[in-house]
Amino acid sequence: MQVQALKMKPGKAAELYRAYKSHKAYQKPEDYEIMRTYQLIAQGKVVIQALESIRQAGLNAQGLPCLAIARADAEWCHLQINTRGGGCFSGKQYVRGNSRDKIEFPNGFFSNVPKEAHSFHRIRAAVPHIPPQHRPQRGIENYHILWEAEWDKVPPVDPYLLRRVGKGDMWLVVAAWDLTPVERAAMNTRILAS
Repeated sequence: MQVQALKMKPGKAAELYRAYKSHKAYQKPEDYEIMRTYQLIAQGKVVIQALESIRQAGLNAQGLPCLAIARADAEWCHLQINTRGGGCFSGKQYVRGNSRDKIEFPNGFFSNVPKEAHSFHRIRAAVPHIPPQHRPQRGIENYHILWEAEWDKVPPVDPYLLRRVGKGDMWLVVAAWDLTPVERAAMNTRILAS
């Protein structure tokens, strides 16, 4: 899976982190997100732009996003997309208003959305299983999974476990793995039963 990583030399990131940390005058709300991202990169961690990665991956032959994102505690990722290229991913079939359960993308996010896109509100993909060695010990609702979406009854293959840095499109990669044939078989049983 191709993702948009925020690349920078750790030494330069550490220097910029210290500059943000030492500045005590007026700070904008995004200053913390920027400072925290510099700190993570300085520590050798990988930070990606998940939403930009989804946009760059585009739509498949059926007009559905190639990548999906959902909260790590969700079983399904429901897609709502409109003909203007906007919509959301959600762990619940129907989500109204502001919710921690959905990731929205604005109109124009995707180009070339098919005219029948209004029917996509019932499309869903199985959220990948997190093996124990990658599973957070607590607060799983604060993590998200990014993966190559299979919008039919097929288990996914190669997900990323992410933790969002603030409210922007900066996500710490906590883990990346390939689901084993055993994990995919167990998921397939659940998928086919629903």
